[in-house]
Parts: sequence; structure tokens; C-alpha cells
Amino acid sequence: MEVKEERADGREVREAYTILVESDAIVRNKRALRREMCISRIVIFILLITCVAFCVILYIQQDHASKNTKNKEKANETCATFQPGNAEAHKVDDQTPPMASLSIHPNSMNPILTWQAHHKHMNDFCLEGPCESLVIPQDGKYRLGLQITYGEENPKEEQSHLAHNIVMYSDSYNDPMTILSVYETVYKKSTWLKSVYSEVIHVFSKGDRVKVQSDNAKLIDRSGQPWTKNFLTFQFVSKLRDL
Repeated sequence: MEVKEERADGREVREAYTILVESDAIVRNKRALRREMCISRIVIFILLITCVAFCVILYIQQDHASKNTKNKEKANETCATFQPGNAEAHKVDDQTPPMASLSIHPNSMNPILTWQAHHKHMNDFCLEGPCESLVIPQDGKYRLGLQITYGEENPKEEQSHLAHNIVMYSDSYNDPMTILSVYETVYKKSTWLKSVYSEVIHVFSKGDRVKVQSDNAKLIDRSGQPWTKNFLTFQFVSKLRDL
């Protein structure tokens, strides 16, 4: 492009400027190249995400298969341990710490509750007297668990207090010793059920006797499967010399 400029003396000065103009073909090529690069990046990103997802799924499947294999091996070992005639089974039984699981007797209506063995074997525990006392087989620390379920149909509308105690009788003490007391309050308006679970760890001597006293024995729910609602468990934790 040429520009003319007139000076004061009447002469004309011409200046020439060159403008570089890109052709339409070059512009289209650049746009196409950008689109291809953008598409390539998107494809690479999708492939990367797919590879990561595949690796995660493969890892989960392998981990799940490994756990199933371990569980099967443990199940097989357990079955083999308790097969008849297996000498190792007797060794396991000898090493099992004393445990007892009792359920409340269906006819237990007195404040001192009566119990019955929920399993055939008591593991050296025994019930004494009219099944009110559980006798401790050896010195040590024990974990006691007690659950009692109370309930009433169509009660009189009022507030009621629930209470029960675990009491120990020992030759080392002149008087009974309460080792756990539980208190609950319910407002009786319609048919109601209340399960009260408690747990305590206590040191016992061989021959100690344990009883459970309830101030609301007549409200104990014995319907259905009472051993799932009302039970007493003992588990040996450690010997006295290990304390």
C-alpha cells in the first residue's frame, strides 16, 4: 500500500508500507491442527481413565478372591479340628478358658432368679441349690454379662422403676457383696418392652457363688425365645497371678 504526503514546499513524499496477509488456507490449516490436537488430548485422557478403572477392578477382584481362599482354608482347618478322633480337638478343648451361658428358667418368679444351662457343657461351672447360684470353678478375673428384658401388656398408666443386682456370696466375706446394680425407669402407657444389658469384670475365688436379684421379677418377659432376651454369661479372663 502506498501513501502520499505533501510537504510545505509543494513536493510530494511517498511512503510505502507492506502488509502481510495470511491466506485463508493457512488459517484453516491452523484451526484444523488445533482441533486434532484437542481431540487427541481428549482421547488420551479417556484411555488413561479407562486403564485406571481397569486396574482398580482387577485389584478388587484379586483381593476378594484372596480373602475367599483364606476363609475356605480357615473353615477347612476348623472342620478338621473338630472331626471325631482328632487328637488336636482335645488339645483345643483343654486350652479353652472356662465359660458359661445361662438362660432364665421359665418358672422363675421369685426375686432371686433361677437359671438353666443354655448349652450342654458348663466348662467346670455348676448350678447349686435350686439353680439360683452359679459356682465359680477357679480363682481369676471373670467377665460377666447380664441381660434382662422386662415388659407388660396393657399396663396401668404410671412410671415404673426397674432394678436388678448381681450378688456374690463368698467364704471370704461374712455378708453378700453386690458387684453390679442396674436401674432403669420406664413410663408405662401402653404395651412395652425394655431390654437392659450390663457387663462387669470382677475377681472371684474358687467356690464363690453368684446370684441375680430382681425387684421386678414378675415383669420379666418370658415369651417367644426367652434365652435370647434373658441370659447370664461368664467368661474367664485371666488368672490371679497374671493380674
